[in-house]
Order: sequence, then C-alpha cells, then structure tokens
Amino acid sequence: MDALTIDQFAVFAAIAEEGSFAAAARRMNRAQSAITYAIQKLEDQSGLELFDRSSYRPVLTEAGKALLPRAQRILAELEQYRLHARRMTMGIEHELRLAVHPFVSPQLLAKVLFDFEEKFPSVHLHAWTESKAIAVDALPRREVDLALMPELVSLGAGFEHTFCSEIQLVVAAAPNHPLAQLDGGAFPAALLRDHRQLVMYMKIADEDLNVMRGYGMDVINIWRVMDFELQRVLLLAGAGWSALPRARIEDDVVAGRLVVLRPRGWGNAEQVLKLPFFVVRATNNPPGPAARWLFDCFAKNAVV
Repeated sequence: MDALTIDQFAVFAAIAEEGSFAAAARRMNRAQSAITYAIQKLEDQSGLELFDRSSYRPVLTEAGKALLPRAQRILAELEQYRLHARRMTMGIEHELRLAVHPFVSPQLLAKVLFDFEEKFPSVHLHAWTESKAIAVDALPRREVDLALMPELVSLGAGFEHTFCSEIQLVVAAAPNHPLAQLDGGAFPAALLRDHRQLVMYMKIADEDLNVMRGYGMDVINIWRVMDFELQRVLLLAGAGWSALPRARIEDDVVAGRLVVLRPRGWGNAEQVLKLPFFVVRATNNPPGPAARWLFDCFAKNAVV
C-alpha cells in the first residue's frame, strides 16, 4: 500500500458522498475517466473492492463501508493541518498559558473559554489554578501569557490590565457552627480569630494572605486544604469557617446546608466584601492574535 495517495482518498469519499462516479467527477472538476482510474488504483493498493459496480449506481461494499470513515478522517486531519498552518502564517499562537486565581467566577471562565475554542480551535490552551503572587512572578518571565487575579495593588509599569469581574466574598459556616448560633450569624469580627478558618492552600504573598485570613483577623488556628471541594466538605461538617466567593456556595446556602455569617467590621464592610478581578499580561510579552482576543474577551464579558 505504499502508493496510497490523498487524492485517492478524496475520490473515494467524493464517490460515496455524491452517489456516482459522474457526480464525483463534476464535484472535483475532473474527467470521469480520471475518477475511475483513481478508485481502481486505490482498490488495487488496498487489495479490496470498495464499490459494487453491478448496479446502475456504485454501492459501497462491506469493505468500503468499513474503510470510508478512515479515509474521511484522514481528509479531515489534512484539512486541520492546512488550517493550522495558515493560522501560524498569520501569527496565531500554537498555545497559550492562562493562570487563574481560585476565586475567579467559573461562569465567566467557562463563557470566555467556550468562545475562545470556537474562534481559535487550533490553539492549545493550558489553564491552571494559581495564586496572585505566583502569577505576578510568572508573567514577566513568560511562563504565563495571561492571568486572572484579584485587585492589583503592587504591580509596576510592566503590566497591562483591565477589569473583568467582581467577586463577592462572604464568611460562611455550617448551621451548627458556634458562630452561626450568635445573633443569627451577626457578631463582632474579632470573634473570627477564636475559631478555626478553612483556607484553600496556595503559595501566597502578603496581600493574598490578608484576604485569606479574614482581612486583618489574626486567626489562631488555620487549616489549609488542597482544593475547593475538600474545603466545602469540611465546611459542611462544621470543622470551621471560610471566607470564599458567594457563587461557589450559593446552592448550599439556598438549601440551608451553609449559613452566610455577618461579622461586623470584617474587611471594613458590614456584610460583604467585593473583590475586583483583572485580566493581566506582561508588557514584555507582546500578545499574538489569540492572546489579544482572549484578553479583550475577558474584559468584554465582565461579570459584576
């Protein structure tokens, strides 16, 4: 089968899809004799008869039915190769790396990334959860192309950023937690420090630590867990309290499995703390078309 060609596969698919040699010839703008010769060569190379020609119209044999999907897949892969090559000649990146803070809205992320897949199907996207501190270091080193992170307070002129979301942080605990029993969950924020806080583990900078430890609360006992689901399980079990995005626990709050607490003075807010999020890139890493589109799309789909 060393002489198999892409053209033979294209003729095979065209005959099967059009229903006749003549129709395939018209579609491919070829003489019918060329179509007949190409399919004969493919059958010779395959050692199989692909069409039964005993009727008025050619009919796929059992071998033809089995091999047609493979020929079509080869043709589809070739088209993807051509498309990918064309995109690369236009400067479209082969891959993009996106660092995402754990508090980023899943709804925003899903919406933008689904749109990105439709717009740039050939670009490989690597997205992982990362703290603000790590992302800030990784951006100028070009280890990350874009990052979604909380309010910027310590970035210099080497970054471009734009608003993309505002996350409502709340303090929550199980209904049977001691703090939930205090005046319907309303109490002085200083009491938070006397109860265990459940925090998602990350390598963090000082400004991240302030958010995670209750905005200035010097909590005596902190448990750090590796992911949100484990944090949620421990919350539901009454193992401690957490400061986390309202959207992540909304279903549990509505169902009564968790209670939103109201620590007076927490984060300089009476009940809620709204944390602005930004999409960020380093100016020493000029964006290609896909990175620029993704940057702009996060801003366009800003969620508040």
